[in-house]
Amino acid sequence: MLRPLKPGATIAVIAPAFPPDAEKLAQGLRYLKDLGYRIVEGQSLTAKEKYFAGSDALRADELNRFFADPQIDALICARGGWGTLRFLDKLNFEIILKNPKILVGYSDITTLQLAIWQKAQIPSLSGPMVAVEMGSGILPFTEQHFWAQIQNEAASYSFRFDCQKEVEVWREGRAQGRLIGGCLSMVAHQLGTPYMPDVAGSILFLEDVGEEPYKIDRYLAQLRQAGLFDKITALILGQFIDCTDTNPSRASVGIKDVLQDYFAEAPYPVIVNFPYGHGMRKFSMPIGVQAELSTENCTLTVENPFFS
Repeated sequence: MLRPLKPGATIAVIAPAFPPDAEKLAQGLRYLKDLGYRIVEGQSLTAKEKYFAGSDALRADELNRFFADPQIDALICARGGWGTLRFLDKLNFEIILKNPKILVGYSDITTLQLAIWQKAQIPSLSGPMVAVEMGSGILPFTEQHFWAQIQNEAASYSFRFDCQKEVEVWREGRAQGRLIGGCLSMVAHQLGTPYMPDVAGSILFLEDVGEEPYKIDRYLAQLRQAGLFDKITALILGQFIDCTDTNPSRASVGIKDVLQDYFAEAPYPVIVNFPYGHGMRKFSMPIGVQAELSTENCTLTVENPFFS
C-alpha cells in the first residue's frame, strides 16, 4: 500500500533517461532537503553512456534496487528526455509489485509509469521533477497541487480549473474512469508493447512539447487507428508547448487545427489547454487512479492513491 510522503520520509532521486543539469539538480536536492526529506542519490545522477544517464542495465538495476529497498519511501526523477523504453524488459515487476512506491516524473517517465501500472497496478504521479521544476524555482501553483496530493490523507482530491479564461471546453459532460496518459509521443511509442495499459473506460490525458503539428497528427492517427479513442470516457488535452512548424508549406496549420480534426466532435467530454504538461505551471496528474471530470462544475476529482 502506498503511503503519503510526509517530511522525514526517504526519497530516492534517479535519472532514468537523460543526465540532469548538475546545478539544477543541486538546487532541487536542496529544495527537498529543506522540506525535511531524506535523500538517496542514484548512480544515474552522475553516470553517462552515450546520451543516457548510464547504461540501460545501470538504470534498470537502480530502479529494481530502490523499489526493493525498504528504506526508500518514494522515487522522484531528476528529469526526462529519452531512454526508459529501452530497458522495460529489464525491470523486475514482481519486486515492484511486492514493494509499492510512488514514482514521480513526466515526459519520458510516462513510459515507466504506464508500464508499472500495466504490470503491477501501482499508481504514479505525473508531476514535477528534481532538476527541472524543483531546481528552477518551483511555481506556487505547481508546488501546491503536487504536495497537496502526495501528502493527502483524504479519500480524494478535487481541482477546480478555470474554464472561462484558461481551459477550453470542446465537448461538455460528466465522465468517470481511470486516469491514464502522459506525454503523447511516449504513449504512441508504447502501443504494441506488453507495457501499454488498456485504456477502455478510462479518462485519457495527453500533452507534448516541441513536436510540429504534422507529428502530433501522426501520433494521434496512430492512436485512433489502434482504437484508443473509441474506448475512453473523456479526454483531457494539456499543454502542447512549442508545437509549431516553421516550414512555409505547413506553417498555416497550427496545433489547434490538428486537435480539432480529431476531437471537436468527440462523443465524450473533451477539455483543452488543461494546466498539465511540460510547462513550469502544472497540475500533477495521478496515473492509474479513478477520477471524475465535470465540465459543468469545471472540476477534476481524483482518487487518492494513498488512502487506505
